[in-house]
Amino acid sequence: MFDTLLALPLFQGLSRSDLTRILESTHLDFETVTAENYIVQQDALCADVTFVLEGRVESVTYGADRSWYVVETLNIPTVIGVETLYGIHRTQQRTVRALTTTRLLRVDKRTIAALTGYFEVFRINVLNLLSATIARQRQPMWQPARHTLEGRIVQFLRTHTSYPAGRKLFHISQHTLGDYLGEDYRYVSKALHKLQRGGLIELQRTCIIVPSFEKLLQAKL
Repeated sequence: MFDTLLALPLFQGLSRSDLTRILESTHLDFETVTAENYIVQQDALCADVTFVLEGRVESVTYGADRSWYVVETLNIPTVIGVETLYGIHRTQQRTVRALTTTRLLRVDKRTIAALTGYFEVFRINVLNLLSATIARQRQPMWQPARHTLEGRIVQFLRTHTSYPAGRKLFHISQHTLGDYLGEDYRYVSKALHKLQRGGLIELQRTCIIVPSFEKLLQAKL
């Protein structure tokens, strides 16, 4: 348990004596979730921080009108909910479900506040995680504009992923994508098929599959 906790983003840098004090004085809720069950659901109130310790999980993020969504596999271990635990908008930003039997650690809001106050390292870890999240979200918005339709499609996909690597599934129709880009869906279709011929994406009915997002971003479009 010590090694597992010390590997988590918010506990890194704590000494074993600090961790012993935390385990003795706070309630840490360990949980096992079986495959296909939800860990958090988008738009639900965020009341705790969830650490995914073991297993395989995927996130599903829906557009505001629920007409399209993005599916991503998350790297383990990972933490869910830090950026929405406080503030005005305290709702989960995505749905996360287990693909296999998954071990979790849930830490409620009051405990997070206490740990932040008692341990400087924990407080710094929280700030580092929030700063990294903000930087990751802001970076795509300030990238140079793409001049080709293929490049604009890639830029749209990039701004709607939580991590720019790995396999992604964009369940979006060509009409909806065209509306977001301000282009006729027929031109969008041609551009998508060009990306498919280049081996960068795979097209299915109302679904754009990106086998390797790193490869897509490296392509000169």
